[in-house]
Amino acid sequence: MALVLPASGVAPNTTTWIGWWMQREEGWHTYWEHPGNVGITPHLEWILPDGHTVSNLQYPFPKRVQMAGVKAYGHHDETLYLAELQVPALPEGSVIELSAKAVWMACSNVCLPQNGELSIRLPVQISPELDPVWDARFQDFLKQRPDSVPKSWELQAREIGQFTKLSVSNAPLSDSDEVYLFGGDYLVCSDAEQRLRRTSSGFELLVPKPVWPKENPTHLHGLLRVSGGVSSTRHYPIQVPLE
Repeated sequence: MALVLPASGVAPNTTTWIGWWMQREEGWHTYWEHPGNVGITPHLEWILPDGHTVSNLQYPFPKRVQMAGVKAYGHHDETLYLAELQVPALPEGSVIELSAKAVWMACSNVCLPQNGELSIRLPVQISPELDPVWDARFQDFLKQRPDSVPKSWELQAREIGQFTKLSVSNAPLSDSDEVYLFGGDYLVCSDAEQRLRRTSSGFELLVPKPVWPKENPTHLHGLLRVSGGVSSTRHYPIQVPLE
């Protein structure tokens, strides 16, 4: 586990990417930005020099993980989380020292809340040289960010008892396409199956609510995955007013 950079240093008065790299042992997982029914969000509590700012973490696409029979949203193996670092106008040759407290939960047959101290020294350089290994990993992450919802799609969401129905028009599916909503903010039960129904112009997804849902939600939001195979998987962030 470490803070990492895609280059040999940072340029003054610029915004650059900084990463939090995590390697898990086989059989263990941590959680996504919105964990689902169990788990906590991995996050960093930054300690920054004056004049520096860091954006919120960006998380890789989640998968469904399982702890003691309960399904949630998370990651296995190796993960890179990214944030944008704003560097002020510093003199060339100076060194920036950043530190952060990392908080996460690792689960296998048991769950272990974890924390640790991370730090990194960043030389200030006019023309930093790209690191071939880390730059490739950063670029892989940036190529896999969510797509914007197509402008032609029409989305509606309606609460139906213990379910929420997401209706999407002008979004035809092939017979092999599958749809899944990774729900945000305790609006979707990550441990229950979702029901997909194809319509003449799109699809409807019936999504179970959690046992203890968020009170009085105004929108259904999360990450909608539409997949017809590994090469054709798309992810769309949605936020749809609830009727």
